[in-house]
Amino acid sequence: MYRVVSNITIIQKTQIKGAAVRNRTIFFDFVNEYKTTDSWRDLTNEGEVCVPKNLYVKNELGKLVPLFGTNVNIGGFSNTNPLLMRGDKVIIDWGYRYFKGGREIFESTYDSKSNTHLFSGWISEVTSKKPIRFKIEDNMWKLKQIPAPIHTFSATDTLEDILVYLLKDYNKSQTEKENKFTVNMSTYTTGLGVFMVGNETVCEVLARLRKQFHFESYFKGNELRSGSTIYIESEAKKHTFTFQQNIISDDLTYKRREDLVLSIVASNKIEEETGKLTKDGKAKTKCTRLEVLLTLQNGSDEPTKFIKTKGVDYPPNTGGERMTMQYPSAKSIDELVILATKELKKYYYTGFKGKFITFGIPFTRMGDNVQLVDNKLPERNGLYKVRSVEYSGGFSGLRQVIELDYLILT
Repeated sequence: MYRVVSNITIIQKTQIKGAAVRNRTIFFDFVNEYKTTDSWRDLTNEGEVCVPKNLYVKNELGKLVPLFGTNVNIGGFSNTNPLLMRGDKVIIDWGYRYFKGGREIFESTYDSKSNTHLFSGWISEVTSKKPIRFKIEDNMWKLKQIPAPIHTFSATDTLEDILVYLLKDYNKSQTEKENKFTVNMSTYTTGLGVFMVGNETVCEVLARLRKQFHFESYFKGNELRSGSTIYIESEAKKHTFTFQQNIISDDLTYKRREDLVLSIVASNKIEEETGKLTKDGKAKTKCTRLEVLLTLQNGSDEPTKFIKTKGVDYPPNTGGERMTMQYPSAKSIDELVILATKELKKYYYTGFKGKFITFGIPFTRMGDNVQLVDNKLPERNGLYKVRSVEYSGGFSGLRQVIELDYLILT
């Protein structure tokens, strides 16, 4: 028998001017429900925790105190020092206790080697109703509070240069190493051209990089990752899920690639010096736009190509999916075709697409690989990359909603 374990830790961080220091660490292992996400699609991983009315928590001395006692200010809605506040640290882990071979096993999401948790972040909002609900966000919440300095980056500055510069002042203000942010740029090193920032937050800059260049950004612990390549394969763990066993339900569809129509509009802008100077002595530049439409359909191994020219529209997109991608490293149409074809073929396969629901173990993260096994129809077995995971726990047990990205192996 598996017994659910949920551990939630809140570390008071936000201070109120003129009030007593808030420095308590609050731990509780029982809640109505909680949910959170692990994904690269939304910049921020977020969630919510619902705390029941009659709940005791351990204070920093290990003593049980009523969370909803008459003298306890929960979320800053009275004159006493609040127990929970926007900006407080939140850590969530879950797991199961069960007996195997005569001894008790505790399988948890916490990894002591890498010091990673199911969720680590900050309270972004506390409600005033009961039961108390508070919203949580990962480290991207911090970047929503940090203003980007007004600065113009040159065409030779890389994405890594930009991100390190944007985080420089914040990291200087942190006295503890564990609070500093690092940048992982193993996924992208090419310059973007002239890029201006200012009058926006760091998070808004990341959103603009996504919109303009399709660079996805997300946090892995305290490490900010950004670039055109999302997954780091060396980190991926492999998990097996079997229909009619540890797959509770699914919203998966199995499609043959012969029935798919996939296309991508690939583009890039190239700034080149003309050899002439402006009135103030700066080099004049001209901008050339490269753009091409590639389409895979009818089971073809190579895409059809439609090069964009002035005054000519692309063929209409009927019965298929069309993506728009910018490739800053491409210097010619041929390079665009190579890069975009690789992206298209990743999603042009015979296999499953969609989501499925499973239990809390095997614990799965975005970027892991999942082997789907169908004993009744083994020809549908395959290994897939995980695009996102939604976690939920509480009275109803532990659940993971796992979304597939693309097929790796059949």
